Amino acid sequence: MFARIFVLAMVLLRPCLQADGLAVKEFANGHKLRLIPDGKFRVGANDHPANPAREVKLAAYWMAEAETTNAQFTAFVNATSYVTDAEKRGFGQVFTEGMADWAWQSVKGANWRFPFGPERPAALPQHPVTQISGADAEAYCKWAQLRLPSLDEWEVAARAGAETRFPWGPNYSPKQANTWDGKSHRKNSLADGFLYTSPVKSFPPNAWGLYDVIGNVFEYCSGIPATLLTRAGQERRLMSGRGGSWWCSAGTCSYFNLVDIGTMDKHGSLANQGFRVALSLVLEK
Repeated sequence: MFARIFVLAMVLLRPCLQADGLAVKEFANGHKLRLIPDGKFRVGANDHPANPAREVKLAAYWMAEAETTNAQFTAFVNATSYVTDAEKRGFGQVFTEGMADWAWQSVKGANWRFPFGPERPAALPQHPVTQISGADAEAYCKWAQLRLPSLDEWEVAARAGAETRFPWGPNYSPKQANTWDGKSHRKNSLADGFLYTSPVKSFPPNAWGLYDVIGNVFEYCSGIPATLLTRAGQERRLMSGRGGSWWCSAGTCSYFNLVDIGTMDKHGSLANQGFRVALSLVLEK
């Protein structure tokens, strides 16, 4: 019954045109999606091994304007009694200020409800859901009758026509995204105003109205470049991630840009991993 209500809502709601010229429409579970136009687009960068400069042709599709929140994931769990990989395993990977670079820890009881462990504050409703594996994200999408974006779809939507390394220009600005501000992970200067995750839409959107395409949480995407696979069968075990996260810094994982592609275990769960949903236009009609 719950799923039928969502389908009915998807049929009844009509897209409206925003000031930026892109249609926006509300789909299942309160997801507002922007209609990304069809066309040919430039993606990648010269000499990038995993994402070389090239032109891609895409059909029109819908892309969520924000990352999936804890409130939205709560609705999914309440409707389905879904149990995440971290909950099944009994722990998640956690990082807190003061630890050395790359020094993540397996913390008992860390999951999407308590991303940093049960001894720390619970997840906040309007923050992006974290401690979510790629398999968890796929399960959510199936329930909501949505999907993860492909790597090319993510990049085209995140670029919004930009040909620079960041949506706003060639140089990074801590006022434009939530990443780690500090020479090391021992101390965060809070130049962007946040230590860990920030509420979705805390920073200015790109030219097509999408928020947090850079920073906050790594966003799962479908597909993985062959150049990132080093052993047979890895395509079944690994997931791709784009955009970087609150943990990413220039001295560690500097993937908070429009070019780099990260990889992660499909069933792994970390406090800086989340997702954004998408939908093919043909499936929406």
